[in-house]
Amino acid sequence: MKYVIYFFLFSVSFPFLSRIWGKLVKIRKPASVIRKIVSLYADYYNIDMSEYAGNTADYDSLSRFFTRPLDENIRPLEKDAGSFLSPSDGKITVLESIVADIATQVKGRTYKMTELLRKEINLSEGYCMMTIYLSPRDYHRYHVPVESEVVSYIHTGWRLFPVNKLSADSVNNLFVRNERVCVKFKSGWGDFYFVAVGAAFVGSIKMDFYTEPVEGKWVTVNRKYPQNKELGMFEMGSTIILVIPEKMIEELKVKEGDVIKAGQPLLKLKQVKRTK
Repeated sequence: MKYVIYFFLFSVSFPFLSRIWGKLVKIRKPASVIRKIVSLYADYYNIDMSEYAGNTADYDSLSRFFTRPLDENIRPLEKDAGSFLSPSDGKITVLESIVADIATQVKGRTYKMTELLRKEINLSEGYCMMTIYLSPRDYHRYHVPVESEVVSYIHTGWRLFPVNKLSADSVNNLFVRNERVCVKFKSGWGDFYFVAVGAAFVGSIKMDFYTEPVEGKWVTVNRKYPQNKELGMFEMGSTIILVIPEKMIEELKVKEGDVIKAGQPLLKLKQVKRTK
């Protein structure tokens, strides 16, 4: 049975299938049919529109509905300078401390952090690694967790396996194999990494600081962002992996298995002397 599951997952992992899906979900006509599809999608995933701008009838494509913005009057994202905030809605599927080049995908499956980041970093200093899974019903935009600067990024990976539990349990090196954008941030508390991992039938990974992806090499950005600034979006659900130096952390505010919201404190930052 496991070979049947893997064959199915392998078959849907080719990026051209997701690119086709990305075009289909942008279709806006006939408007009556699109509105019905959006409504059925919202009902199937039991999406509470009270937190979002408008209602299902206001979205003229599935793509626009997937990336629906929050209603800032109902659910504002509050700043908290002493905390590292969740960049997105989702569920924490893995939360662990790493001191070597190995990270948990799921119980019994691991991958190399340096292969995920396509970068050599000194993991022996101790890092907190947090995997956040965004389901199809979640808010699909993501935000800057702490006042910081995007130093650089790399667009890499060439497959698009699903990233749900079935795939995580079945596919080795899932996050390393999938298309992703890895971002290095510099903050007053230290440098950290933000990885947006694509998935099957995710039309694209959007980032605020670039429009055309540069494949396979780190690209310099050097752009500053305030806390909670929108950084980008997934065109459907996917996964975010945070790699945070333990020297930044005073206290964790969440645990593995928690369902979280964008703007929610994930950890309390250590008090450090800020340089002017």
